[in-house]
Amino acid sequence: MNYMEITLPNYSYVFNFEEEFKHQDTRVWMIKNWTNSFYFCGIYMILVFGGQHYMQNRPKFELRRVLSIWNTALAAFSIIGACRTAPEFFHVLRNYGFTYSICVPR
Repeated sequence: MNYMEITLPNYSYVFNFEEEFKHQDTRVWMIKNWTNSFYFCGIYMILVFGGQHYMQNRPKFELRRVLSIWNTALAAFSIIGACRTAPEFFHVLRNYGFTYSICVPR
């Protein structure tokens, strides 16, 4: 059964990168490179714990302004993402139900 024939997306605007996205290419890349995530996790752990050890006896950085800018940008990104995905999510919930919104891969 082709689920794309059941419902059409409820997007007010579809970007070019969304129309041109080929999920099969991404799937093939992910299958070939899934082990990279372990390397990146290892590097992250070394940086976090190594950084804590390195900074243990050093004066703290004054990053209040930089962190405020970072948090504001992160909040804006999250709000834009929520505004972009909420209409489609509510459309699917209203017309097809909760199970459909989780179990049907679209």
